[in-house]
Parts: sequence; structure tokens; C-alpha cells
Amino acid sequence: MWQHSAAFHRSCHFASTQNIKNTADAQLKAKLKESEAIIKQASSIYRPHEVMLCFNGGKDCTVLLDVLATHLKNASPLRAICVKSHDPFEEVEQFIDNSIERYPLELQRYDGALKMAIEQVLSEHPQVRAMFLGCRRSDPGCEKLSAMLPCDNGWPSLMRIFPLLEWSYHDIWNYLRSRKLPYCSLYDKGYTSLGDRSSTRVNPRLLVYDEQLGKLVYRPAYELQDDKLERANREDAQLVHLARHHHQNP
Repeated sequence: MWQHSAAFHRSCHFASTQNIKNTADAQLKAKLKESEAIIKQASSIYRPHEVMLCFNGGKDCTVLLDVLATHLKNASPLRAICVKSHDPFEEVEQFIDNSIERYPLELQRYDGALKMAIEQVLSEHPQVRAMFLGCRRSDPGCEKLSAMLPCDNGWPSLMRIFPLLEWSYHDIWNYLRSRKLPYCSLYDKGYTSLGDRSSTRVNPRLLVYDEQLGKLVYRPAYELQDDKLERANREDAQLVHLARHHHQNP
């Protein structure tokens, strides 16, 4: 009787887990279709040399880079900018270098504040009219964004495009892991959101006791259950400034 009962519970657990996976896969497929529609719309408005990607090596823009590379596979190399933080992680810089080798990416690095970097980009490349960003609606200041939105409030004239706006934290990780894509190694060490070294810590919600090792360890970012705690390890939000400035002066 016990063996039959145990087998029944294992079967139920497997079915429940499989149902959750199937639901997550269906949700991701729908989100990906929406993202591709946004990219297709942008491609019908802007020519390849008029668009750039804002890439900083984080998980969100890594997904966006892969989606763009897949969608624009027959186009010319994707041009991108990276605004370096004043105190970057070596692991992030190394991952950015690896991404340049993996994808058809022409990346230019800029130092300083994001607004100044954008102004410099447009000064050097006046033909650029739009920029892809990996911001999601759950990011600080991004609640009221739309898929395509022009800059204002004193920022350079530029259309911001957000293909991943409706994606969740778990959507991002589902995409990365289901496709076995490389990502920055810090995410496997308990970091769930990346910024400057001085303002970014491992996420305390991922600290667990490992019985086999006999010590406390940090679990990888994709094991975080509550996506509202994604930025619990951050003390700043510089990356989303380009997205959120539109709403600072309602």
C-alpha cells in the first residue's frame, strides 16, 4: 500500500511540475511573439543604420540581444553602445567581450553618465534615430512606459524601443536557460541584478544552508521565487534612467 501511495505522490508531483513548465513555456512563447512584433514594427520605420542597442551585459539586454540577432539575422551587424559604470565588475566586462565574439555586434563603449553618453552617440552618429532597451515594466520607473516612446524632458531626440517591456523576471530566465544561452557568471553566485560593484551585493534571499557542503551558500539567480525581490541586492537604479526620465516630471 505504501509503495503504491508513494508512487502516486511522485506521479502527482511530476504532473504538477510539468503543468507549471508547460504554462511557463506557453507564456514565454506569447511574450516572444509580442517582442518580435515590436521589433518588426520598428524595422518598418527605421533602417538598420538608424537604430542601436543599449547593451550592458545584464540578463535582460542579453535576452534582447539574442532576440534581435535571431530576428535580424540577415541584416548587417547590430550596432550597440555600452555605458561603462565607474566601478564595473570584471565578470561583466568579460561577458561583454564574449558577447561581441558570439554575436554580430559592433559595440562602442562610453564612460560617464548615460545622458551624456547618448548625446555623444548622436553627435558621432547623427543618423541614429532610435534605440532598443531591455527595460521591463517591473523595473523602477518603467510602470507607465509603452513599447515605443520618444525621449523628452531635455534628453536627446531619440525613440526608445522596449521589446521586453511585458516580460517578467522568470520569463527572462526561462528564455536564457531553455536555449542554453551564456550569461554573466555573477548570476550563478547569488546576484539577481547587476550594477556598480560599490552598490551591488549578492541577494540575501538566495542564501541557503547546503547540507552536503556543510555551509551557507548563495543559490543562482534563476532560483529566486519572488520576482519582486529581484533588486533586493541593489542600492541604485542607474540602468533604467533612460527609461524612467520621461515620468520624472508628470
